[in-house]
Amino acid sequence: MSETRQRILPLGVKSQASLEDFYPHPNAEALRAVFNLVTERQGLCLYLYGPGGVGKSHLLLGAASAVAGWAPYIDCGDITNPFNTIMDPAMFSSLVGAPLLCLDNVEIWAGQRDKETFFFDLYNERMGCGQPMLLAGRQAPQLTDWVLPDWASRVSAGLQYALRFPSDAEKSIILQEMAQRRGLQIGVDAALYLLRHYPRDLGALDRMLGVLDTRSWEQQREVTIPFIRLCLAAENLQ
Repeated sequence: MSETRQRILPLGVKSQASLEDFYPHPNAEALRAVFNLVTERQGLCLYLYGPGGVGKSHLLLGAASAVAGWAPYIDCGDITNPFNTIMDPAMFSSLVGAPLLCLDNVEIWAGQRDKETFFFDLYNERMGCGQPMLLAGRQAPQLTDWVLPDWASRVSAGLQYALRFPSDAEKSIILQEMAQRRGLQIGVDAALYLLRHYPRDLGALDRMLGVLDTRSWEQQREVTIPFIRLCLAAENLQ
């Protein structure tokens, strides 16, 4: 990887997320839109928004990993160096030319005219040459406190999808799908019990499924409510 690319990207990227392992409930429309952006490579700006932990970063990282070649993912909250270090013309040119550009937590730069100008210039250059952008923030762009009217207008005019957390019923379906991917069978009642007695973050649930998988194999037991209760007690989590 070149020195330029190393300086652009906030390396130490969070995970090797993929679009295939993003559970679509209840954000199937947003997932389809990201797939279309990646596969059709249209000169569009797609904006995902929603609360923390809803899956925005997963979709951006998955989209970046799905593109052949260098598709930079930048978390605006991770830019700790002086901002002018990413304003270098060579760096800017490489960002313009990338097949896909993913910018996460963009609202962190709201209210900073130099950084909004950077967004605006990137947007104009990439849209002008038909290169797509995928952005994410906590709230809809039209509700974000931008100070550059031209940027506010551009980013608010693009395609937007609000992501939301799954309901308990949807989480039960996701949990069962997560278990099936491990070759683990878990019934509806057992899934709902786990949701009631364990943190509902999908990452935490996946780790707990790993524990259940290992112990059910070791003890040759089905994953029932009593078995889950014993495992939670062993983890001091019940």
